[in-house]
Amino acid sequence: MGVLAHGLDRIYPPQNKNLAKQMTAQGGLLTDFTSNTSPDKQNFPKRNRIVAGMCDALIVIESGKKGGSLITAELANGYNKDVFAIPGKTTDTRSEGCNYLIRHNKASLVTGAADLIELMNWVPKEKRVQKKQRELFIELAPNEKIIVDILQQRENIQIDELYFKSGLSSSAVAAALLMLEMQNAVISLPGKVYKLA
Repeated sequence: MGVLAHGLDRIYPPQNKNLAKQMTAQGGLLTDFTSNTSPDKQNFPKRNRIVAGMCDALIVIESGKKGGSLITAELANGYNKDVFAIPGKTTDTRSEGCNYLIRHNKASLVTGAADLIELMNWVPKEKRVQKKQRELFIELAPNEKIIVDILQQRENIQIDELYFKSGLSSSAVAAALLMLEMQNAVISLPGKVYKLA
């Protein structure tokens, strides 16, 4: 899919016309702008909110210190999307944005497709390593019990709803989820969604 920062009556830059045709045949082109809208500078950050909203995971491959990719990454973080970045040399200005995201915990570091597949839990079922069965009689801390009780009522739940339903602080929920994952009681899914193991 391609998301344009102008109307569908043009392709910018013009050398991307063949790429646009391929995208139309295999997915499509989207825009929030009417025909005759020029690809003005202010349209690109507006366009980026659509990119951030429609993706399962956002990967920043290359970005300067103030690149539009950083705006998209911030939006994706705000939408609770998984954000990843490929690191680069510290002296390379085209990697400053990626390194910034990783350094400030706004993106997870990935070095290739295998990292992404593992982090997003996209491993095909036949290739998955058999996980240990959840212990039947684990001792739960009070906050962990609150989380488990909520998860028992739903097949899965998104992190924001978990914050709301639990009434716990975000750090308390994160700590409880980490402990539950370590005990093989909870599984983390793409999009910051959780379910009982």
